[in-house]
Amino acid sequence: MADVTKATPLEEVPWCAALINASNIVTFVPPSHAAKDGVESSSQDQLFARQLRNNEAIPRCLGFYQDPEHLPSRAAASGLPFLLSSCSLIFDLRPGVNGYNGTVHGGLIVALMDESMGAYLVMNDKLHKQKKADGLLPPNSKGFEDVGFATARMDTRLIKPIRTPQIVVVTSYLVEVNGRKVHFRVIVKGEKGQEYATCNGTWISFPRGKL
Repeated sequence: MADVTKATPLEEVPWCAALINASNIVTFVPPSHAAKDGVESSSQDQLFARQLRNNEAIPRCLGFYQDPEHLPSRAAASGLPFLLSSCSLIFDLRPGVNGYNGTVHGGLIVALMDESMGAYLVMNDKLHKQKKADGLLPPNSKGFEDVGFATARMDTRLIKPIRTPQIVVVTSYLVEVNGRKVHFRVIVKGEKGQEYATCNGTWISFPRGKL
Protein backbone atom coordinates (compact mmCIF):
# COMPACT_ATOMS: atom_id res chain seq x y z
CA MET A 1 0.00 0.00 0.00
CA ALA A 2 1.36 3.43 -0.91
CA ASP A 3 2.23 5.87 1.88
CA VAL A 4 -0.71 8.15 2.76
CA THR A 5 1.01 10.04 5.57
CA LYS A 6 1.91 12.96 3.29
CA ALA A 7 -1.71 13.84 2.53
CA THR A 8 -3.13 16.89 4.32
CA PRO A 9 -5.69 15.83 6.95
CA LEU A 10 -9.21 16.71 5.85
CA GLU A 11 -9.77 18.36 9.24
CA GLU A 12 -7.23 21.01 8.18
CA VAL A 13 -9.01 21.88 4.92
CA PRO A 14 -11.03 25.02 5.78
CA TRP A 15 -14.31 24.17 4.05
CA CYS A 16 -14.21 20.58 5.28
CA ALA A 17 -13.47 21.80 8.81
CA ALA A 18 -16.54 24.04 8.62
CA LEU A 19 -18.70 20.99 7.88
CA ILE A 20 -17.37 18.70 10.57
CA ASN A 21 -17.13 21.39 13.25
CA ALA A 22 -20.79 22.40 12.91
CA SER A 23 -23.16 21.97 15.82
CA ASN A 24 -23.94 18.41 16.93
CA ILE A 25 -21.77 16.79 14.24
CA VAL A 26 -20.18 13.41 14.92
CA THR A 27 -17.18 12.34 12.83
CA PHE A 28 -16.06 8.77 12.22
CA VAL A 29 -13.56 6.67 10.34
CA PRO A 30 -15.45 5.11 7.41
CA PRO A 31 -16.05 1.36 7.79
CA SER A 32 -13.76 0.50 4.88
CA HIS A 33 -10.88 2.37 6.59
CA ALA A 34 -11.47 1.13 10.13
CA ALA A 35 -9.56 -1.75 11.72
CA LYS A 36 -11.68 -4.84 12.28
CA ASP A 37 -10.56 -6.34 15.57
CA GLY A 38 -6.95 -5.99 14.45
CA VAL A 39 -7.47 -8.29 11.48
CA GLU A 40 -8.06 -7.16 7.93
CA SER A 41 -10.62 -9.36 6.20
CA SER A 42 -9.93 -10.20 2.55
CA SER A 43 -13.65 -10.82 2.01
CA GLN A 44 -14.73 -7.17 2.20
CA ASP A 45 -13.69 -3.51 1.85
CA GLN A 46 -10.62 -4.34 -0.25
CA LEU A 47 -11.34 -1.82 -3.00
CA PHE A 48 -11.34 1.25 -0.76
CA ALA A 49 -9.12 -0.09 2.03
CA ARG A 50 -6.27 -1.34 -0.17
CA GLN A 51 -6.54 -0.56 -3.88
CA LEU A 52 -7.69 3.06 -3.57
CA ARG A 53 -6.18 4.12 -0.26
CA ASN A 54 -2.94 5.69 -1.51
CA ASN A 55 -1.55 9.10 -2.44
CA GLU A 56 -2.34 8.61 -6.12
CA ALA A 57 -6.01 7.67 -5.66
CA ILE A 58 -7.93 8.42 -2.43
CA PRO A 59 -5.47 9.13 0.40
CA ARG A 60 -8.07 10.50 2.81
CA CYS A 61 -11.69 9.75 3.65
CA LEU A 62 -13.68 11.03 6.62
CA GLY A 63 -17.30 10.47 7.60
CA PHE A 64 -19.73 12.58 9.58
CA TYR A 65 -23.39 12.77 10.57
CA GLN A 66 -25.60 14.92 12.77
CA ASP A 67 -26.37 13.24 16.07
CA PRO A 68 -30.18 13.28 16.29
CA GLU A 69 -31.29 15.23 19.35
CA HIS A 70 -34.78 13.77 19.60
CA LEU A 71 -34.16 10.35 18.00
CA PRO A 72 -36.82 10.55 15.28
CA SER A 73 -38.90 7.45 14.69
CA ARG A 74 -37.98 6.10 11.27
CA ALA A 75 -39.03 2.49 11.66
CA ALA A 76 -41.23 1.08 8.93
CA ALA A 77 -43.14 -2.17 8.45
CA SER A 78 -39.83 -4.04 8.75
CA GLY A 79 -39.53 -2.86 12.35
CA LEU A 80 -35.90 -1.88 11.80
CA PRO A 81 -34.74 1.34 13.47
CA PHE A 82 -33.32 4.17 11.40
CA LEU A 83 -32.18 7.02 13.61
CA LEU A 84 -30.10 9.02 11.12
CA SER A 85 -31.62 11.29 8.50
CA SER A 86 -28.35 11.38 6.54
CA CYS A 87 -24.69 10.42 6.58
CA SER A 88 -21.78 11.93 4.61
CA LEU A 89 -18.33 10.84 3.44
CA ILE A 90 -15.60 13.28 2.41
CA PHE A 91 -13.26 11.90 -0.26
CA ASP A 92 -9.91 13.37 -1.31
CA LEU A 93 -9.75 12.40 -4.99
CA ARG A 94 -6.41 12.34 -6.83
CA PRO A 95 -5.47 11.73 -10.51
CA GLY A 96 -5.14 8.00 -9.86
CA VAL A 97 -8.95 7.73 -10.11
CA ASN A 98 -9.13 9.49 -13.47
CA GLY A 99 -10.94 7.91 -16.37
CA TYR A 100 -10.69 10.51 -19.15
CA ASN A 101 -9.13 13.92 -19.67
CA GLY A 102 -8.25 14.61 -16.05
CA THR A 103 -11.64 13.69 -14.61
CA VAL A 104 -12.82 10.98 -12.22
CA HIS A 105 -13.91 7.69 -13.80
CA GLY A 106 -17.70 7.52 -13.94
CA GLY A 107 -17.76 4.05 -12.42
CA LEU A 108 -15.71 5.27 -9.48
CA ILE A 109 -18.25 8.05 -8.84
CA VAL A 110 -20.95 5.38 -8.62
CA ALA A 111 -18.75 3.40 -6.21
CA LEU A 112 -18.37 6.48 -3.99
CA MET A 113 -22.15 6.79 -3.74
CA ASP A 114 -22.51 3.09 -2.97
CA GLU A 115 -19.86 3.43 -0.26
CA SER A 116 -21.77 6.34 1.28
CA MET A 117 -25.00 4.36 1.54
CA GLY A 118 -23.16 1.46 3.13
CA ALA A 119 -21.56 3.80 5.66
CA TYR A 120 -25.01 5.16 6.54
CA LEU A 121 -26.26 1.67 7.44
CA VAL A 122 -23.17 0.76 9.46
CA MET A 123 -23.16 4.01 11.45
CA ASN A 124 -26.92 3.87 12.02
CA ASP A 125 -26.49 0.42 13.55
CA LYS A 126 -23.66 1.65 15.80
CA LEU A 127 -25.70 4.68 16.87
CA HIS A 128 -28.68 2.48 17.69
CA LYS A 129 -26.55 0.23 19.91
CA GLN A 130 -25.03 3.25 21.65
CA LYS A 131 -28.37 4.96 22.32
CA LYS A 132 -29.91 1.71 23.52
CA ALA A 133 -27.01 1.11 25.91
CA ASP A 134 -27.45 4.67 27.22
CA GLY A 135 -31.11 3.93 27.97
CA LEU A 136 -32.40 6.36 25.35
CA LEU A 137 -34.30 3.71 23.41
CA PRO A 138 -36.89 1.15 24.57
CA PRO A 139 -35.29 -2.12 25.74
CA ASN A 140 -37.18 -4.02 23.02
CA SER A 141 -35.91 -1.73 20.22
CA LYS A 142 -34.44 -4.10 17.63
CA GLY A 143 -31.26 -3.32 15.73
CA PHE A 144 -29.53 -5.04 12.82
CA GLU A 145 -28.14 -7.99 14.78
CA ASP A 146 -29.95 -10.58 12.67
CA VAL A 147 -29.88 -8.94 9.24
CA GLY A 148 -27.39 -7.73 6.67
CA PHE A 149 -27.83 -5.37 3.73
CA ALA A 150 -26.73 -5.40 0.09
CA THR A 151 -27.06 -2.98 -2.80
CA ALA A 152 -30.08 -3.85 -4.95
CA ARG A 153 -30.35 -0.92 -7.36
CA MET A 154 -28.71 2.40 -8.22
CA ASP A 155 -30.28 4.86 -10.67
CA THR A 156 -27.45 7.31 -11.23
CA ARG A 157 -27.16 10.65 -12.96
CA LEU A 158 -23.69 12.05 -13.70
CA ILE A 159 -24.21 15.81 -13.92
CA LYS A 160 -20.74 17.24 -14.53
CA PRO A 161 -17.14 15.97 -14.61
CA ILE A 162 -15.10 15.93 -11.41
CA ARG A 163 -11.62 17.22 -12.16
CA THR A 164 -8.76 16.04 -9.99
CA PRO A 165 -7.29 16.71 -7.57
CA GLN A 166 -10.58 17.51 -5.86
CA ILE A 167 -12.33 16.97 -2.53
CA VAL A 168 -16.00 16.00 -2.67
CA VAL A 169 -18.71 15.27 -0.12
CA VAL A 170 -21.03 12.34 -0.78
CA THR A 171 -24.21 12.45 1.31
CA SER A 172 -26.80 9.71 1.60
CA TYR A 173 -30.27 10.78 2.74
CA LEU A 174 -32.76 8.22 4.02
CA VAL A 175 -35.92 8.49 1.90
CA GLU A 176 -38.09 5.51 2.79
CA VAL A 177 -38.08 2.04 4.32
CA ASN A 178 -40.46 -0.32 2.57
CA GLY A 179 -40.40 -3.86 3.93
CA ARG A 180 -36.93 -5.26 3.26
CA LYS A 181 -36.00 -2.33 1.01
CA VAL A 182 -34.22 0.82 2.16
CA HIS A 183 -34.34 3.76 -0.27
CA PHE A 184 -31.76 6.56 -0.39
CA ARG A 185 -31.13 9.80 -2.23
CA VAL A 186 -27.40 10.37 -2.70
CA ILE A 187 -25.72 13.61 -3.82
CA VAL A 188 -22.06 14.27 -4.68
CA LYS A 189 -21.06 17.90 -4.08
CA GLY A 190 -17.93 20.03 -4.27
CA GLU A 191 -16.55 22.86 -2.16
CA LYS A 192 -18.96 25.48 -3.51
CA GLY A 193 -21.99 23.22 -3.26
CA GLN A 194 -21.98 22.31 -6.95
CA GLU A 195 -23.59 18.95 -7.70
CA TYR A 196 -21.52 16.45 -9.66
CA ALA A 197 -23.77 13.40 -9.46
CA THR A 198 -26.97 12.11 -7.88
CA CYS A 199 -28.41 8.69 -7.25
CA ASN A 200 -31.63 7.03 -6.16
CA GLY A 201 -30.36 3.92 -4.44
CA THR A 202 -32.04 0.86 -2.95
CA TRP A 203 -30.56 -1.63 -0.50
CA ILE A 204 -32.26 -4.83 0.55
CA SER A 205 -32.02 -6.66 3.87
CA PHE A 206 -31.44 -10.41 4.26
CA PRO A 207 -30.96 -12.80 7.19
CA ARG A 208 -27.33 -12.89 8.32
CA GLY A 209 -25.51 -15.93 7.00
CA LYS A 210 -27.49 -16.03 3.76
CA LEU A 211 -24.92 -14.13 1.68
